[in-house]
Amino acid sequence: MLCDLCGGVTEYVPGADGMRCPYCQDFQPLLTTGPAVRRPVETLRGHLPVTPAEEQRVVCPRCATASTPSLLSSRCPACATPIVRELGGEVRPGALVPFAIDRSRALKALDDWAATLWFAPGSPARMSETASVTATFVPAWVFDLETVSRYTGRRGDHYYQVETYESGGETRTRSVRRTRWSRASGTVARRFADVVVPATEQRRPVTLPGKPVPFQAEYLSGVATPRYTVPPDEALHQAKTSVARRVRAACRADIGGDERRLHSVDTRYPSMDGDLVLLPYWTGDYLVEGKTWRFTVDGATGEVRGRRPYSAVKLTVPLVVLALLVAALLLVIL
Repeated sequence: MLCDLCGGVTEYVPGADGMRCPYCQDFQPLLTTGPAVRRPVETLRGHLPVTPAEEQRVVCPRCATASTPSLLSSRCPACATPIVRELGGEVRPGALVPFAIDRSRALKALDDWAATLWFAPGSPARMSETASVTATFVPAWVFDLETVSRYTGRRGDHYYQVETYESGGETRTRSVRRTRWSRASGTVARRFADVVVPATEQRRPVTLPGKPVPFQAEYLSGVATPRYTVPPDEALHQAKTSVARRVRAACRADIGGDERRLHSVDTRYPSMDGDLVLLPYWTGDYLVEGKTWRFTVDGATGEVRGRRPYSAVKLTVPLVVLALLVAALLLVIL
């Protein structure tokens, strides 16, 4: 998207839902075209990920540098101008969740997270001073599955019987619980919405963090966006597997009774819709005592995830103090 004032390539501003020209600073809001609508699964199936051999060279619109970026959107290696690739035979994203967290809030979330880390070296609450972050859209498959399941099993209902027994030469009675088992069968219908399956091997997204909007290529300008590597057919299989446990739980609950045994479940899917949805993340790393640590900040919720450092000194001191206390206690006892 070119700037109307100076003709520069505009960039998406995470957290502001708009496009800004890096040269004249003109800002234009992005308008959504309505709610995101999922597609029938059959329109997604069979579209394999792009292989490295299929990558096409692209030319930077500003400096004319030719490159072969593997990402769907990235920056020119020569002048850092945003580049958004044309899609080939792969699935076009149908929706995305816009960034609600801008860069400064992402770094503050990192510091707030770091402040909760026990036994971290140095001053962890100032990790943002050494951190670098990049706005990234991570692809995920999102499905809506309607299920109809026929099951067979057995239902157990408790009842009590009075029986007599001998104890100490006396005849006594007691109430004993028994279980009456009967055959059970039935049909359970359920609908599972927003079943998220990561579309890359990193497997980061597990839930839908916000309300998706229809996809617009403008959102990708200046944001790193990897392509999906998990085919839609495989993702659909994973989605069915993830809901299978809940389907079985619903069937068991339908049996009723005090105890229940589920023998078989046969599930059909009258309706299956899905889409490739781009989810917002701030990804980066921070430096602690010469070592780099990776982290992510959810661009919709601000949740921070990442590996954390430990200080050998801070871990050793409490252990030494504890050992001295134990030794002093033993001296008093002895």
